[in-house]
Amino acid sequence: MEYEYTITKDVYEWMISGKKKIEIRLYNEKSSKINIGDYITFNVLDDDNLKLRVQVTALLKYKNITELLNDVDSELIMYNYPIEQAEELLGEIFGIDNVKSHDVIGIKFELI
Repeated sequence: MEYEYTITKDVYEWMISGKKKIEIRLYNEKSSKINIGDYITFNVLDDDNLKLRVQVTALLKYKNITELLNDVDSELIMYNYPIEQAEELLGEIFGIDNVKSHDVIGIKFELI
């Protein structure tokens, strides 16, 4: 299957450079359908010329963002951000109540 998500230019740069290897999303109707082997196209917010395609290699489901960040090296998710900053930034993106109370999924990927 194919999926599309939007990312910021910073995240795009981290992915392209190989510094970011896991994308985090709230576990919802869309993300719950993703399977290992599926493809995701990431479109860059505010730049229609930048996009990248990845293949899903693993899925990591957790009860909340704190559990995920305590179990997975945060460098693979938010390059150069300590856990506290990563949690805060993800709260700004998805809403702090959502990241604290909703299941989240870590999507490990390979660039293709």
